[in-house]
Amino acid sequence: MSYEVRLAQFEGPLDLLLHLIRKHEVDIYDIPIASITDQYMEYLHEMETWSLEIASEFLVMAATLLSIKSRMLLPRTRTNDEEEVEDPRAPLVEQLLEYERCKWAAAQLSTMAANRAEVYSRQPMDLHPFRTREVPPLSGVTLWDLVDAFRKLYLRLPPSERVAEIRGHVERVENVMEEIVERMRRYRMTEFAVLFQGARTRPALVTAFLAVLELIKDGRLACRQTEPFGPLELIWVGD
Repeated sequence: MSYEVRLAQFEGPLDLLLHLIRKHEVDIYDIPIASITDQYMEYLHEMETWSLEIASEFLVMAATLLSIKSRMLLPRTRTNDEEEVEDPRAPLVEQLLEYERCKWAAAQLSTMAANRAEVYSRQPMDLHPFRTREVPPLSGVTLWDLVDAFRKLYLRLPPSERVAEIRGHVERVENVMEEIVERMRRYRMTEFAVLFQGARTRPALVTAFLAVLELIKDGRLACRQTEPFGPLELIWVGD
């Protein structure tokens, strides 16, 4: 009996923590837990504002960070042997390092699988009918880079102080996906911010963002960043 092992994309609370650590160039062995916790909670608050469902694992990590933050505020004491008490951040640091090792190993296995897929043991034949479409590599672009770009667009919207709202039109992700597909087939490539210029309200912006994530997940859109902190570019690869 054979077994097939698939490693899903590592997108979760640990990815968000690593994103914050790299973004602010923080030493992973000396994490400023108060600052990182505040930024993590800010992300969760904004996800709730966008009406996005927050997985329970994000809330568990939030509770862990708050617990470590409260322990860090307590004065450090020494035992009778003059040994310092264990750093409350140590288990989290070890978990992050182990997570990075798993991501590195997953990337290595993916590369090995891709290289192995190019080896054939039969006579040469015409494989053009079976070739897959070429997708530009997502070098340096992660889910949280897209979230950061979305935050910048979201903060540009004027604040809403409505007491009640009567909706005459409901935005559907499927409809917006069709509109984006039609536009990207014409443009082939566009900047992330330019694609969202037509979204003037919060529901429209959130719906368009979810549509882009679905298209990236389906392999019909690719995302790249040609220079550090430069604009994100969306590329159409669906055809």
